[in-house]
Amino acid sequence: MADRTRSPSPPEEPALRRRPRNARGEGDKLREEILQATLRLIADESRMQIVPLSLREVAREAGVTAPAIYLHFADKEELSIAAVRRLFEQLLDAMDRVEEDSHELPPDRRLAELAHVYCRFAEQNPLYFRVMFGDHDRHQNEMALLADRWRTAVTRLAATGMRLTQTPEAAAVSVWSAVHGRILLRNSAGQVWNLGDVHDFVEELTRSITTADGGPRG
Repeated sequence: MADRTRSPSPPEEPALRRRPRNARGEGDKLREEILQATLRLIADESRMQIVPLSLREVAREAGVTAPAIYLHFADKEELSIAAVRRLFEQLLDAMDRVEEDSHELPPDRRLAELAHVYCRFAEQNPLYFRVMFGDHDRHQNEMALLADRWRTAVTRLAATGMRLTQTPEAAAVSVWSAVHGRILLRNSAGQVWNLGDVHDFVEELTRSITTADGGPRG
């Protein structure tokens, strides 16, 4: 006779949700999903204050197992470098788009538009911006590409006849460092000084690197 006193079996635990497995040959898709998961974590300051970025956390965010990450990234450092490189690519793409869109404007306006888009990226992505420039030794190539954009925009002023108060190279350094520094001041000293709008600062800055007459040589 069956034992009717036996306790019923407990209900089975629901299986952990996993993302659907990529089909054969979709490794690039998985790599991109891992990168996007990493970027979401970087942008989430509340989560990162509690749990530092780890491969386990990235795997959880991406819906994959931690070993799956090693198919594309050797370790957390390689993944972090790739994620930050992606952020530089986004900034460079934004600068290139405004460079193309402003090609009919005078050179001083093109420089201003380049600085404005740089500031907008920082305003819209403050945590990304902080991470990007937190360890510049690992991203020398990306820094050089940014420098090229500033150098091209400033050199164009002199090439079209506008008198600069500095050499083009020195002016490019001044513009980039001033814009970048002004963004950082907003984050660290905005409560101490009334800094005003960063875009107003950009307008004043682009005017200041030309001579008082501001016009082209006759």
